[in-house]
Amino acid sequence: MRKTQMALAAVALVASTAAFADVTVSGRIDYAYAADDKTGGGLTGLRGGNLAPNFVNVTGSEDLGGGMKGYFNWVNLVTNSGALVNANSNVGITNGTAGVKLGRVTDDFLTGVLAFDVTGGGNMGSAVSPILQFGSTGAFHSNAIQLDGSVAGINFGATYIGQNTATPTGYVASAYQTAAASAVLGTPAIAATNNVQPGNAGAQGDYSLKFNTEFSGIRLGAAYASRSTSSTTIATTAPSMTAKTHSFVGAGTNLGDLAVNINYMNLNTTTVLGANASYPLSGAITATVGYYDYADTTTTANAGSLSSFGLKYAFSKATTAFANYEKVSRGAIAMRGNVDNGGTANTARGIFMLGVAQSF
Repeated sequence: MRKTQMALAAVALVASTAAFADVTVSGRIDYAYAADDKTGGGLTGLRGGNLAPNFVNVTGSEDLGGGMKGYFNWVNLVTNSGALVNANSNVGITNGTAGVKLGRVTDDFLTGVLAFDVTGGGNMGSAVSPILQFGSTGAFHSNAIQLDGSVAGINFGATYIGQNTATPTGYVASAYQTAAASAVLGTPAIAATNNVQPGNAGAQGDYSLKFNTEFSGIRLGAAYASRSTSSTTIATTAPSMTAKTHSFVGAGTNLGDLAVNINYMNLNTTTVLGANASYPLSGAITATVGYYDYADTTTTANAGSLSSFGLKYAFSKATTAFANYEKVSRGAIAMRGNVDNGGTANTARGIFMLGVAQSF
């Protein structure tokens, strides 16, 4: 009887997966040697998820006819121990012009900024670093409704959190130096016990909006978010959570092979003005650079800067060697390794990484 039940379960599984005509598995894994420039900083050594988060992604789609398509996404980040931590798990329907997605999704305010970030949201020198440090209740939201589409050359998106999953908590900076060894590898904003925490689900009623377009070779975009719960500052104890709004405007263009973006963000009381660029030095080598200046007249410990420089060498479409250096001063945080100065004036810390990434 048990063998029969197992056989029937296997048949049912095959039948259910066969319903989706196109199911693909993709992802990326990288490992690198990291060197922290602070003696005893605890960040030097071999680690993964450096260039960007290590992840495994399973997607599927089905043609519904009439230009309609049903699909699902299941994206999991990879931890130090090899376990999977869910980032996205959702289902959706689209007609190619507009669509709706239900489930756990990536925040639209964050993806709105990603359109103006040459690192694509990587962990080194990313434009999303200040957002995850000061700006949002999380990179991913559960129990959400997300709309996206394109009309008259304008790409748009909107996310609404339909139900709480947990009460968001304050951000605690109790062990940022040791957390890199235990945290989710490559997650921008390293761990739940650190200054920044991407796992907070947000609160019911929180929403975010984005749009971007291109006109005469100039890329333009904006994003807005309303948060009912968000951290107020970097602190060694949990800060209070209060209602906040966030806004972003970005512009970019290509000057031959040089891609340049300028970003401005207002994250509660912290404003960030920055720029990033990429340039192919040869057929296989690409350089990236970024600089972000943080200002805050209310909480001076939040002021600071983040600068970065990176090189990528593409052995193939799937295999890339990379070198990155990122330096932060005062209140800024380097996302990979959570290098933090705690708001100390006239100090700077940096982290260097050299490694290989493999996509599949």
